[in-house]
Amino acid sequence: MLSPMCLELYRYAVSNPGWNRADASEALGFTLRDIESAVRELVDRKLLTPEASDSTAFVAVPPDVALADLVDADERAVQDLRTRISARRRELSSLVPSFLEARKKISTSSAVETLEDPQLIHRVLIDYGRDVSEKVLIAQPGQGSTADVHEESIRKDLDLLKRGVQRRTIYDSSTRDHVPTRKAVTAIAQAGGEFATLSYVPLRILIFDQKLALVARQLNREDKAALVIRDQHLIHIFTQLFDLAWELSDPYLSAEAAEKPLLNSTQRAILQGLAAGLSDESIARRLDINVRTCRRHIAWMLETLRADSRFQAGVKARDAGWL
Repeated sequence: MLSPMCLELYRYAVSNPGWNRADASEALGFTLRDIESAVRELVDRKLLTPEASDSTAFVAVPPDVALADLVDADERAVQDLRTRISARRRELSSLVPSFLEARKKISTSSAVETLEDPQLIHRVLIDYGRDVSEKVLIAQPGQGSTADVHEESIRKDLDLLKRGVQRRTIYDSSTRDHVPTRKAVTAIAQAGGEFATLSYVPLRILIFDQKLALVARQLNREDKAALVIRDQHLIHIFTQLFDLAWELSDPYLSAEAAEKPLLNSTQRAILQGLAAGLSDESIARRLDINVRTCRRHIAWMLETLRADSRFQAGVKARDAGWL
């Protein structure tokens, strides 16, 4: 915004053709230094322009003319940018038919495809998640995602449920103690999403209708690759495995879990691993925790149960209703 002094000088220049700095200083009561500063600002705004015959004298310029001078270059730049955007849009839009045709060929010729790039995997998930029409089945190992990741997934899942898509997810039981995951489950379950838990989820699997399945390769802990499965027979097998796991699972928000506050979900999963005869390392690997943390939980449970051995701890845990 123009300063009050600039506005006064501009009005004076409009009303007094042929004015000079000394006249403006006397008429407005501003110092010559202030007048000079205001002149520079008005020249920058194109509201004053030097007279052709005298470079020390200035003529007031109508605001609409000044505006045209100020924004003309920017408007040309914006128009050039719009032209380039339109050209890029036309160029890339022309590739869509080729892309779709190539995808159809991949779908019919490649039963299993390996994707190494996590960003490409994410794009495939978005693409097929947008087109799903019947059901999405997910088996998710690990201890849960961040609140930011869940915030994005909640919006997508609520949109799927509004479209009548069935949504089922099996989580590791340890996520019952993971606040972001529990909040996300509660929000989606209220809209019709279904959630269950297992003490151990071995693979990350996503199944979209009966058209595509993504299975994490998991060669090691750092492996981010996924197998994209399009073969209907393989998808049917993974769906049956998921359905079996669902039958063996517990409801995520079960009342029974709420009645056992003494142990958290991670500790219950550790106890179940001990009861199955697993080593500390195997239990820690299943729960995605380090061995030291696992052993600290075991030591606490042995002390709490006053057990002298792991076998005795298992017996006492069953008697206490922990298992």
